[in-house]
Amino acid sequence: MNTAGYGYRIPRSALFLGSLMVFLALCLMVNAGFFRSFDHGVSLELKRITPVALTWFFGFVCRTGNAEFTVPIGIVFAIWAIRSGRCSRDAGIFWIFWFVLGMVLEHILKIHLFQPHPGPDVENDPLDRYLKAILYVPTPGSFPSGHTFRAFWLVVGSRLAYPAAEKKVLGWAAVVMVGVVVIGWHWTTDTWGSLAWVAVGAGWLRIRKNTVLAG
Repeated sequence: MNTAGYGYRIPRSALFLGSLMVFLALCLMVNAGFFRSFDHGVSLELKRITPVALTWFFGFVCRTGNAEFTVPIGIVFAIWAIRSGRCSRDAGIFWIFWFVLGMVLEHILKIHLFQPHPGPDVENDPLDRYLKAILYVPTPGSFPSGHTFRAFWLVVGSRLAYPAAEKKVLGWAAVVMVGVVVIGWHWTTDTWGSLAWVAVGAGWLRIRKNTVLAG
């Protein structure tokens, strides 16, 4: 797309490279504790101002982003999109690859980066005693947010293969992203890291001319 009046073409690689640099910078800054006071302050304030009824709402919606739901839904959706011709085979396979890679990277970073989980002073999940995740691997850290990554990568998938549902999926993903912070599952910067990694993958899809994202 040319910018008005200048005739300058924005490189298709800009989103990929820019997002990758942001993601790497976030990893380094989070590991160094740069955002720790900010994260803690935001979580404490959200706990203070969020009505109890809203925490129940976020608790339910965030659990729809659990791996036991989003992983099979994502894989089945991608296979359907490829077989029905909704997206190219290469784009669909890359979508699945990045989906899996993101979850693997999530656990590696949660083990090796120093970002301790939110503590009892910010925990605000009324459903914790009733509903536990099925596919859950304990890790010492919380960066990045797997819920946020999976939810927003599904947004990318809907834009790629089923644009009619994109706004609805985006609305759900936004609630999940806010909710995991409100109920004390994650810090704010955990969700930022996930969004950056989603943008890296979306940027690579944009580079490929045979996808909707390259438009």
